[in-house]
Order: sequence, then C-alpha cells, then structure tokens
Amino acid sequence: MAKAALYNLDSVADAQTCGIRHIGIGTCSSGKLRDYLRKQGFSDSVISEAVAELIKREYIDDVKAGRKVLLYRSGKKQESRLLLKQRLYAAGVRGEIADELISEVEEDGVLCFNLYLSVKPETADAEEAYAMEEELLKTASKRGFGSETARYAYGKWLEKVINDR
Repeated sequence: MAKAALYNLDSVADAQTCGIRHIGIGTCSSGKLRDYLRKQGFSDSVISEAVAELIKREYIDDVKAGRKVLLYRSGKKQESRLLLKQRLYAAGVRGEIADELISEVEEDGVLCFNLYLSVKPETADAEEAYAMEEELLKTASKRGFGSETARYAYGKWLEKVINDR
C-alpha cells in the first residue's frame, strides 16, 4: 500500500497538489474542496489562495458541479427551486454561482408539472387521473412544492393526460 503524501500545511502549492489529487478526473465544487483541505490540516488562508488558483486554472468548476446536482434532481426526483438551491449550497457551490444556476431553472409550476409527468405520464381513463390527485400532491409536498403550486400543476397535468387519451 502506498504511503500517504506528506504536505507542508503552510504551502499553497502543497494545498493545490493535495486538492488536485483529491479531485482526480472528477468534478468538485470549491466548497467541497475547501472542506477536504481543512480536514487535511491546511489553514484557511492557505486554502483560500489554493482554491482561488485552482478555480483560475479550471481544476474547480462550481458551474459544472452545480449542473451535475441539478441534473441528478430532475425527472422523478425533481424538487422545488428552494430545495434545489439548498442542495447546491450543501454541495459546496458558491452562492453567486448557485443563484445564477437557479435563475436558469424553470419556475416551480413547470417543475412540479414535469414531476407529475415523470411519475405518471399517462392514465387509462379520467377516473384514474382524478384518483391520482392525493398521491401527486403528496409527492409534490415531499419535494418542496407549496400546495398552491402543486394544485396548479395538478390541473395542468390532469388537462394533459385527459386530452392525450
């Protein structure tokens, strides 16, 4: 087994090297890398310089990391804009980048409608469509959509599945 690398915890260059080794060929947000370097024992000032340099050198890409989070939370896993924003913050995406990414996301009514279409794209008849209301509204609530938004999206979904039969 290989020995763990020894780093000078006061060296920005060593913090960058440690960060690059951690990232590998994957995608990493600035916040997640900050946390990792902090756990490795680097000081906040060294971490700030190292992360800034790695962003400049494009080893860290918060936009790419954020888009990955948003992509994962689509379809049957769709969530409200508020929950998506919280997930971006939890994933270590910088605030201004998270705001920019959320501004590109559809409004909650559209997101909730798409969630319903993912969960139940069609129904056998109108009776089945009406019977789905409680289940769909519960799903929307779990995903952070308000009741007004969920009901609006249900009306749109109902119209679509009944008209598509």
